[in-house]
Amino acid sequence: MTNLATQLSFLETLQEVIPETETRNSEQPETYTGMYAMHKYWSKKPYNLVSLYIEKYSKVEELILDPFCGSGVTITESIRLGRRAVGVDINPTAINSTKMGLTHIDIRSLKKVFDFLRSEVEQEIDDLYQTNCPKCGNAQAIATHTIWNGEQIDEIWVECKACGNAKVVKKPVESDRIAALEPSRPATWYPATLLLENSRINAKSGMRVCDLFTPRALSSLSLLLEKIRQITDSQIRAVMEFCFSAMLPQASNMVFVIRRRGKTNGAGESDETKAEVGSWVIGYWTPSEHFEIHVWRCFENRFKRILKGKKEINHAIPLYVGEFSSFDELEKSQSGYLVRKGTATDLSFIKSDSIDYIFTDPPHGNRIPYLELSLMWNSWLGYEFDLENEIVVSESKLRRKDAKDYEKRLKIAFGEMWRVLKVDGYASIAFNSLDDETWLSLLNTLLAAGFEIKEITPLEYSARSVVQDTRKNALKTDFVITCQKRLVESRQQITFGHSEKDLLLTIKNYLKNCKNGAETYEILNHLLVASIPTGTIFKVSQIIESVKNVAIFADGRWQYKLS
Repeated sequence: MTNLATQLSFLETLQEVIPETETRNSEQPETYTGMYAMHKYWSKKPYNLVSLYIEKYSKVEELILDPFCGSGVTITESIRLGRRAVGVDINPTAINSTKMGLTHIDIRSLKKVFDFLRSEVEQEIDDLYQTNCPKCGNAQAIATHTIWNGEQIDEIWVECKACGNAKVVKKPVESDRIAALEPSRPATWYPATLLLENSRINAKSGMRVCDLFTPRALSSLSLLLEKIRQITDSQIRAVMEFCFSAMLPQASNMVFVIRRRGKTNGAGESDETKAEVGSWVIGYWTPSEHFEIHVWRCFENRFKRILKGKKEINHAIPLYVGEFSSFDELEKSQSGYLVRKGTATDLSFIKSDSIDYIFTDPPHGNRIPYLELSLMWNSWLGYEFDLENEIVVSESKLRRKDAKDYEKRLKIAFGEMWRVLKVDGYASIAFNSLDDETWLSLLNTLLAAGFEIKEITPLEYSARSVVQDTRKNALKTDFVITCQKRLVESRQQITFGHSEKDLLLTIKNYLKNCKNGAETYEILNHLLVASIPTGTIFKVSQIIESVKNVAIFADGRWQYKLS
């Protein structure tokens, strides 16, 4: 639809009444704390903003579906708001995280087992990290943090009970390096699983999961996991395995060293040696200067976080809410949830026209290769994972996961979502990309599935990762595309169109009516929502470039530039 009538109709729609810019959700995104901070996972959505969508598009006791449930924010918020929920994900780590965010645990028993676990392993692990105290010479002091630079140790942080020092920094001797690389008690088991070669996530050819840890860390981790697997209470054992998985990144060689250069000490001199503990960012990058942290300390610190989270879960999730193993059972109940490992391309276990609302966040092209990044967790816990059926674009040549495969599978997934959703029901899909063809493909795939696009609104992040801030195909926010299931055959395709002159005029008139200016995503939101019904949209990249010609950017917002 690129004829003159369509063009004029589009411009009239945009310029008739242009309201002052507003964001759909006035609340600011909450950070991940408590129950949502137990285990790392990528692209977590702000739970407080997700809950607003659930409340707007569904009612108490209705059925909510998230076929790409990730860490389980949609499922948890649905249950907390009195809905029933169905969660599906192809990643075993995601399923485990989702279930952990829903299940109650006896806190007293959990603490008791933790104390028992400490008595079983702490001393043996301490023995592997023994070093001489630089203050009193105690040979049984503990190296809590070891800073490596390449294959050499630069410094060691020492805790010594003999002289009462919690942290003393010392230079290493050769015996310290040998203790880390040739531990007195070798590991009994560790995963030697090959990472999938992918330069995008720093996975090199021949690199294995075990290569991400020092031999001393592998020895400690194998002992700890062995003792965890001996816990007889299955629920508590599952929590401890979850804690083990969550602490793995901090126990690896991927924890970078933060140098606070430019600070001064008490004498007014620059302190160039002060180091602080960083974290695992993303991918399998081992920085030249990195930490090796005492494994039990990593586990204990993570346990404290999980303990806090489980206490919140006990309070937030009603005790009567149960887990179901079949959809038929869940459908007959007034409360509960069903969470299962699987692919969004096959929701055959769900009846047609049975879901009241869908909120989901599918993979955004090649933005995050979830299963490849979760290989460390899945391998340590022995989870089976389905690389073949993942919906993703991967730069790993071993996978043959290109844009064509991604689009084909996503189309099937949207078709399944349309099938299970009730007629006139709503589905909200979070999405993030600045790539024009990816945007066009997504919108047309939704239309082809039978959805009618109703609105596109921004959803800000709780915490932005390095990838979200700096990658070329990244936006400051996600967009949430909310659609409605229709039975009428109106499967119109969207194309790119409109002249540069039309675009400049549209942006100019929009900004004139924004008293306080507008952010980039607000301009994108306005132009896309208004243009989709016409069947012709501006290119996202074109909008980004054109706004610079008619506006001035100040204080994070675009202001109309008087000519």
